[in-house]
Amino acid sequence: MNTIIRDTDLGQIKGLELDDNTVQFRGIRYATARRFAYPEPVTSFDGIYDATNFGNACPQFRTYDPEDHKDPAPFYYKEFREGAKYTYDEDCLFLNIYAPKDAEKAPVIIYIHGGAFLGGCGNENHMDGTAYARKGIIFVSINYRLGVLGFLCDRKLTKESGHSGNYGLYDQLEAIKWVHDHIEYFGGDKDNITLFGQSAGAMSIQQHCFSPLTKPYIQKVYMASGGGIGKEFAGVSSVEDSYDYFERLTSLLGDEPEDWRQVPVKELIEKFQSVIDRDLMSHCCPHIDGLIIPKDPAQSLEDKDYADVPYLLSTNSEDMAPQFLHQMSKDFCNTVNRNEGRAYYFYFSRKLPGDDKGAFHSAELWYTIGSIRKCWRPMTQEDFDLSDKLVDMICEFANTGAISYSSFDTPMASFEIHP
Repeated sequence: MNTIIRDTDLGQIKGLELDDNTVQFRGIRYATARRFAYPEPVTSFDGIYDATNFGNACPQFRTYDPEDHKDPAPFYYKEFREGAKYTYDEDCLFLNIYAPKDAEKAPVIIYIHGGAFLGGCGNENHMDGTAYARKGIIFVSINYRLGVLGFLCDRKLTKESGHSGNYGLYDQLEAIKWVHDHIEYFGGDKDNITLFGQSAGAMSIQQHCFSPLTKPYIQKVYMASGGGIGKEFAGVSSVEDSYDYFERLTSLLGDEPEDWRQVPVKELIEKFQSVIDRDLMSHCCPHIDGLIIPKDPAQSLEDKDYADVPYLLSTNSEDMAPQFLHQMSKDFCNTVNRNEGRAYYFYFSRKLPGDDKGAFHSAELWYTIGSIRKCWRPMTQEDFDLSDKLVDMICEFANTGAISYSSFDTPMASFEIHP
């Protein structure tokens, strides 16, 4: 594997050149941020920036409770993280680029990972975007702040900066803006960006579709297992609910925000874990701050105040609340299409080999990201063929905003895949 250097307006960036005529730039810093403060964009690099290794992931529960020591191993650890090594640090605002070596005005996909707003990073085993780079698409994955570091909301912090919380969502926005401003130096088309998110990543994209801050940078959207844009699954809380929720934590940390910033990150996360309860996703998530989320998503939906772009949605047959997500995704597609927009939906039902979990939540990612050869499961040619079809379909969507169905004998605008 050789190295390659790209000249950009930020400075020179060194990445990796692979034998298949693709390149990778790993761990590019897109912003910096102090704890409980909003991200500041990078303006330049000193010397040649080394983008040959992945950047730090945000500290999270598994950082201090290693999954590889547990018996039995957690399901998603075995599925997506076993054997991989990660570094964790609050300095975690990095992105990764997979691109054709000689790309020119290539469509761009930005992938936002899931993990209940509590865990994950942009370089787990299944997040290798090489399959897209081989097909002429630039694939970008990102890290953002999670849990208490990404979503703590407090009245004192609001007094300090005018608003608080949603740090992880603003990180995502900063990464999207970075790609828009700099992807041309990697052969990408800044005016052809598709946001692709799964689970909490899809729920994040819902909010970006409502946001006046993000909408100018979006040309297409693919939301997987996140429900589409629906008031029943908006994934946000009110600011007052968030204040009340996080007061249980800040009361353990000290009197003032500067005290909270001095608490060692391990202690911060352990105390956060001690106070979360069964409704943790209701409040450790985006909230209505009047800026990036300007109003109640239900009102935005009623006002038809969401990004006017093509949408692609998907759910799995053994997803979380599968019938609910399935129906809501279809309903949203029908709403968009009735309003003279364009929306597509597919239903993933492939039962993955190797166990009896079926098409579980996140199962489709091996196929839709095209990283199936990295999977531990005994995949068959049928699996490889299905993955290739799905990647081709998403490439077509990223290129044109439409799906021709040339590979599927299915009706327009709402189809199911049953390999």
